[in-house]
Amino acid sequence: MYFDNAATSWPKPWEVIGKVNDALLKAGNPGRGTHEAARWSADIIYRTRERLSELFGLKNPLCIGFSENATGALNFAINQIRGPVITTAMEHNSVLRPCFAKGNVITVPADEKGNLDMDYFISIINSEKCPVIMTHASNVTGNLYDIGEVGRCCRKNNVLFIVDAAQTAGVVPIDMNDMNIDILCFTGHKGLLGPQGTGGIAVREGLELIPFKMGGTGTRSREFTHPKDMPDVAEAGTLNTHGIAGLLAGVEFVKSYGVDKIYRHEKYLAELFEDGIKNIKGIKIYGDLSKDHVGIVSLNIEGVDSSETGAFLAERDVAVRSGFHCAPLAHKAIGTENTGAVRFSFGIMNSAEEVYSAIKIIKEMMVSAEMCTK
Repeated sequence: MYFDNAATSWPKPWEVIGKVNDALLKAGNPGRGTHEAARWSADIIYRTRERLSELFGLKNPLCIGFSENATGALNFAINQIRGPVITTAMEHNSVLRPCFAKGNVITVPADEKGNLDMDYFISIINSEKCPVIMTHASNVTGNLYDIGEVGRCCRKNNVLFIVDAAQTAGVVPIDMNDMNIDILCFTGHKGLLGPQGTGGIAVREGLELIPFKMGGTGTRSREFTHPKDMPDVAEAGTLNTHGIAGLLAGVEFVKSYGVDKIYRHEKYLAELFEDGIKNIKGIKIYGDLSKDHVGIVSLNIEGVDSSETGAFLAERDVAVRSGFHCAPLAHKAIGTENTGAVRFSFGIMNSAEEVYSAIKIIKEMMVSAEMCTK
């Protein structure tokens, strides 16, 4: 039973595996030739840009740039910022580390359930008028945040708004225009069901950017300066065509299944799991499932190290993530900075039957723990 989809989705649809294999047999270097293999790759790359732009509410496919993962995309996006930046306590280190490396970070605090004070958040944007970067959903608690409200405030103040959609791309409906998002950073191997080594950015058309990496783009090859228009400004060197081919199949799977349907399914499984364990004595659940959230439930068992719980579950073929989830301020906010937490994260491939089985195993674990203390 695989409940670690917040780390990477598994299993992948067969269409994804087939498309990667197809690319291994057919792909050349996109933009580096007019022969059949290069043209096949260029077509795959452009079609993936098209599907992603449709998914995120953009009209121009060239507003999609590829990177190796969400971390690469976030580093590129944060490199656009000069001066202070506003972020939140619920961010992953992919946001926190590059932000703090630049210095002058204003951090919006979170309460013990991982909720953000939106009134305070908006007041900070209105007073400071500096760029904002935030997660769409916490990878620790699953709390889903109102990026639309933040986006409206950023647009009103004419400040850059960057969103980390690592936990929501392909899972929660996102329309960059409606939400006033300037740069959306996503990974390909989670909710989009693609292979690891894929991700990228979606950029509001007309936004001027500076390159983070420089090199070959297959365009303007006689110039010594890196192009500043999308997608070249965000891409340097040979793209991961094999991975992007798999990503295309993943995005097409998501679009055919329906993002709304995926969101409802994963949210239902999280609520089903919480309902089955919330009254078990000795279990502490984190986050706020009474509000909008993705399919994540994090917990601890009183007196048991989170790594021990994870090992117990792994021995019974239950895959979860235990420990610290690359989000130190989030752990501090919810009170797990010393213990870490055990994270169950549900995906489209999971079933209610699997959730019931996991609840049964946890109950057996609690009975065993109680007997050991007697």
